[in-house]
Amino acid sequence: MPRPKAPPRVAGPYAEREGTRFRIRVLGQGSAKNLYFPTWDAAIAGKAQAEQQLQHASHQQVGELIDAFFAARASSGLCRPATLVNEQERLRDFLGSHLEVDVQHITAQQAIAIYQAATQKTSAKTGKPLEAASHRFYLGIAKRFFAWVVQQGILPSSPFRDVRPQGRPKVGKPQLLVEEANRFLHVALRLFDEDDDILALAAMVSLLLGLRAREVLSCRVQDVSADGCYLTLRASRSGTERRPLKVPLLLHKRLQRAVQGKDSQTLVFGQSSQGGPRHHRMLWSAVGRICERASVPRVCTHSLRGLWTKLSLDENVLSDVVAARLGHGTATIPVPDALPAETDEQLAAQQAQVILSTLSPLVRRKLLDLLRQEPETA
Repeated sequence: MPRPKAPPRVAGPYAEREGTRFRIRVLGQGSAKNLYFPTWDAAIAGKAQAEQQLQHASHQQVGELIDAFFAARASSGLCRPATLVNEQERLRDFLGSHLEVDVQHITAQQAIAIYQAATQKTSAKTGKPLEAASHRFYLGIAKRFFAWVVQQGILPSSPFRDVRPQGRPKVGKPQLLVEEANRFLHVALRLFDEDDDILALAAMVSLLLGLRAREVLSCRVQDVSADGCYLTLRASRSGTERRPLKVPLLLHKRLQRAVQGKDSQTLVFGQSSQGGPRHHRMLWSAVGRICERASVPRVCTHSLRGLWTKLSLDENVLSDVVAARLGHGTATIPVPDALPAETDEQLAAQQAQVILSTLSPLVRRKLLDLLRQEPETA
């Protein structure tokens, strides 16, 4: 029968190097840590402080410390609130049944078992085992959390210190092919035109302007100007303020319709129950719904941004060119009578000439070769 472990304690001081250095030893649950001091009095004071920390650290539950950890990060102001909420949810889910356990009782063996269980866990979203990138991300949060616990003097060392991540993360996200994006846009247009699905319009904005979900969902009525021709981006991830973007002709009337009769501070794509922008998962769900109706592979919102980047070729290429490459220029997609289409081909040709004149000869030639490839229409 194994001998029960002694409670956490501090041993010493011990004189070393002929009395020129003094050591105390902090003993925890299956771990030990040495602290060194230049004098005997400093060692005695260090021991008293270590014992006080051990006494304060006893009987602290993991869940309580998680709350304190994220409260400290929030007070630092270095992370967005949405990021902290997301990571806190992931960490609580990762540690699961250990949330009410005394943090002193989490051993290195238990840490390995917790991570192994995460690698075999089924995702609630996909019904499949977690991707390597997901459980490696959760492990990273756990490592940072227990490193903070050590910094607070609650543990002598982190039980997750030697846990190694498994699997190889996939590089990049799945993206739609051009003909698939064509069908995606066709379905999204129909959902907005016929059913007033405002998130379908948000998905089109993400695709045709290359915006992140947060940037789209944070747009307010005052950000749409010139009858839907321009959209001012305020919620940029890089912190750039008031970045005006030209909206493709395909969305002019639709954006104008979405903001008509609303207050300037109203969120264009709806608000949450707290009055702020909708959560990015709402747009993620809308994109998935459109993919399902269009019979194309399921992609996330950020994949639409990746497709936009791939088709843009150069940052000076306006989003009208991306819409044209997808087969949705000024006349490809039918628009209901209530929203008359802008089908002035001469205007589109003039705009194309302006766009091409801003490009280098090499980029201009590549772009023209790309546009000559006729996409399939839905």
